[in-house]
Amino acid sequence: MARPTVDLIRRKELIRATMTAIHRAGLAEPTVAAICEYAGLSSASIVNHYFKSKQDLLECTMHDLAGDFLGEVALRAGSAQSPTDRVFAVIDANFAPSQCTPEAVSSWLWFWSRTPSSTVFADIEHATHRHIITELKRGLALLLPANEVDDAAEGLMALMYGMWLRFAVNPKILDVEAARRITRDHFLLRLRASAAASGPARF
Repeated sequence: MARPTVDLIRRKELIRATMTAIHRAGLAEPTVAAICEYAGLSSASIVNHYFKSKQDLLECTMHDLAGDFLGEVALRAGSAQSPTDRVFAVIDANFAPSQCTPEAVSSWLWFWSRTPSSTVFADIEHATHRHIITELKRGLALLLPANEVDDAAEGLMALMYGMWLRFAVNPKILDVEAARRITRDHFLLRLRASAAASGPARF
């Protein structure tokens, strides 16, 4: 396996520093000076050596966040032994430790808040959503009647994001493990209700 180059390592450091700066800035725009401070760099001009602009750095940060999330999904879905396991893979990835750090939570919220005004951020979010919905449907299509699959996938997405946002607002009220358990239970209840209405369960 090829070793990462110095440029790749430094770009990754700046992306992680951007997430920290977003977390510390709240809803405000993170400054290049703050990003460099968290990256341990003395000059803000060095950002332009690795990125075209501050906007490019922000876009790369959202791409990195989305890539990490999709990587968590792929890791779990790749070892799924059943359709139910495949759906569980998406649920568990949504609440994976890497997705629930304070920096990741703040960064997702920050980027989501700007998708209405940024076509780039919106495109990344929409592509991520489509990928996750597709992954859910692969499992659900083998568990539910065809006419229920789309609604079940969208319902699970809404529940996962709702649980995740609830955790983001106040982790003391709802912890990550509780959110994961509740979402899994909701999914299993949907399967049982469908099975009771149409015949033997297939999960």
